Amino acid sequence: MSGFDPDRFSRLDSPLHNWEARTRLISLFILIISIVIAGDIIHALAGLAISILLVLISGLPLSQAVAFMKWPFIFLLPMLLILPITTSVEPYLDFGLLKISQEGLNLGLLFMIRGLAAAFSALIIMGTAPFNVNINSLSSLGMPSSLAQIFLFTYRYVFLLYDELQTMKRSLDSKGFEMRSNVRSAGILATAIAMLLIRSYERSEDVFNAMLSRGYEGRLPSIQRQNICLIDLFKGALICAAAVVIHFI
Repeated sequence: MSGFDPDRFSRLDSPLHNWEARTRLISLFILIISIVIAGDIIHALAGLAISILLVLISGLPLSQAVAFMKWPFIFLLPMLLILPITTSVEPYLDFGLLKISQEGLNLGLLFMIRGLAAAFSALIIMGTAPFNVNINSLSSLGMPSSLAQIFLFTYRYVFLLYDELQTMKRSLDSKGFEMRSNVRSAGILATAIAMLLIRSYERSEDVFNAMLSRGYEGRLPSIQRQNICLIDLFKGALICAAAVVIHFI
């Protein structure tokens, strides 16, 4: 739906894809924490460079990953625009009626770079293993089982909900519906959304009954986990070392 489907690339063959899921999660979380607490632009740029390097190593399409970054960029852009003109710390860059604080500009750039670097690292987590593998790994690391199931079911059925929405949209188009700024269009859309919710509720009941018939008792069956090898620990040590090096450049 976003133009970049991480699960599509989760079966590639790379050092990151072949990395045991739990050690990968822990190591990349440490890297993300190291990036978001970077205290200046140089350290943040180092974190961004490491994240991009990991994307290249993983084999994820860099062009699509960069295109996906427009969403965190749009989210962080207001900070870059607002902080330079609202931070009252000298020195200023004077453009007549507009005074831009050098400190505010540096702070806005710092937030932008840290956010993009952390987003690249998070994309690596999502793109190097299927979503259910990541969630099951988090569950084995201590995430409550009920929360893990909520994430798994939400991720699975949000796509079904999207398909239902597209089916309903095609049905409206086939009947000549055109979106307009009037009460009639609003009423038709409200009816369509209500029908979508009703269908979703009915489908959730069918899914729940099917799960009960297969022996579901509130817990999903556990899957066999991959053993942690020495090479997995070595990869984790490299990532943690990179997270430390960021702050000593």
